[in-house]
Amino acid sequence: MENTLIYDPREEIIEDFLDGQLRASKWRELRVALQTRLDRAKEQLSALPATSSERGEIEERITELKTQVRALAEEEAITQFVEESVSNSLTRPRPFPAFDDGDYEEE
Repeated sequence: MENTLIYDPREEIIEDFLDGQLRASKWRELRVALQTRLDRAKEQLSALPATSSERGEIEERITELKTQVRALAEEEAITQFVEESVSNSLTRPRPFPAFDDGDYEEE
């Protein structure tokens, strides 16, 4: 079976609305990559003896990575909210405009 992509015009509208900013899925990828680096740094720290001279450098890196992961998580959440808001506004049912039959009655 052939793998075909289905065009969804909502995706294009969301892209236009984001005006070149990253999508939430991309923010998530970046956050997960940094989270992996953070986890490795924590493992390195726990493997070092308490008196190791390397601990300070690794602790600084951990602090920096935590800040970066938090910032990416915030960007991801904000962008996800925007994407969902745009998508929901595109699919939300809208009432028909008021229609006055009085203008079209037979005389």
